[in-house]
Amino acid sequence: MKRILIFASHTGGGHISLAEALHDLLTQDFEVTILDPQPSFIHWHYRTVSRHALWLWEAEFKLSDGRRRARVAHAFSSVLLARRVIRALRQNDPHLVISTYPFLTSEVTFAMRRWKLDRPMIMLFSDPNGVHYSWLTEQRAAITFAPTRETYRQALAAGFDPSRIHFTGWPVRGQFYHADPGARAATLSELDLDSQKFTVFAQGGGEGAARFAKTVDMLLDIPKVQVIVAAGTNEQLARRFSGRVNVHTLPFMKQIAPYMMAADVVMGKAGPNMLFETVTLGKPFIATAYIPGQEEVNLEFIERHGLGWVALEHHRQRELIESLMQRPEMLKGTAGSVDRYRQLNTEATQQIPRLVKGLL
Repeated sequence: MKRILIFASHTGGGHISLAEALHDLLTQDFEVTILDPQPSFIHWHYRTVSRHALWLWEAEFKLSDGRRRARVAHAFSSVLLARRVIRALRQNDPHLVISTYPFLTSEVTFAMRRWKLDRPMIMLFSDPNGVHYSWLTEQRAAITFAPTRETYRQALAAGFDPSRIHFTGWPVRGQFYHADPGARAATLSELDLDSQKFTVFAQGGGEGAARFAKTVDMLLDIPKVQVIVAAGTNEQLARRFSGRVNVHTLPFMKQIAPYMMAADVVMGKAGPNMLFETVTLGKPFIATAYIPGQEEVNLEFIERHGLGWVALEHHRQRELIESLMQRPEMLKGTAGSVDRYRQLNTEATQQIPRLVKGLL
């Protein structure tokens, strides 16, 4: 089997989830390895800033979001990561490289040129609605996967070769296609929750960094509402709700789809992976928070395609949940637009294995 090396980043769960989704799509025909070659201080920086200084994350995001500024950032990052990238390439000896992280694109081509390695590369944009410029400055990839029609049009406008840019949908991990809606009662019973109650799956990203504890407190004040809290790696958040009634806290886990499927709605930070995973399950999404700069444009995407609601204030969140409980037709009305986008996205992602095979 030919070997594929996917470069991803542990700066948040999104880039890794995308890599895992590609792994699930390709592993039947290829030997697929996922690797993050970045030094540990980069992961520490993301975890610290995303929890305690979102203003700094927004400033860094916007600072590099321009043609010249993105190229400067890539130049610095390329030198920093060159030896780590080339070591990964030599150890894994892939026939093809894929990147789901913008600062492992030019960095990879730089390392391959410097050490005279020739491997085709595929880029998968990790933004659904407004691609950060750090993606758009690297146009030498053999193929670029645009996960939405919005990003496909943006890439064309930025000068990408139309023959090497493809609308491929947003890849979603296989578990979300196989989750059983008939297992709701058994799943909730496993969590000591009541299948007759309105259930909210609340999440704050892979690091549990969305500061949504007050949102969960608000939900627990609503009669006949129960909450499944995905705390990620945030142990403090998990301890906060330990022992409370009508709530079950989940630590970071790989198999999360059954618990999301058991909920009536999914609620939390407007990260794109969680959004598209929710859509794949046929559930509506309620955006309650976002990483400034990076995820703000996702709110518009949710409303444009009718994938759920945006409720950033606690009083608005409470009003929305109470309305959904009292008016089931609201959920049914959204189900149609969610299902249409689910079908569009699923059909688009099915071409990814064919495109990879064609390139190799």
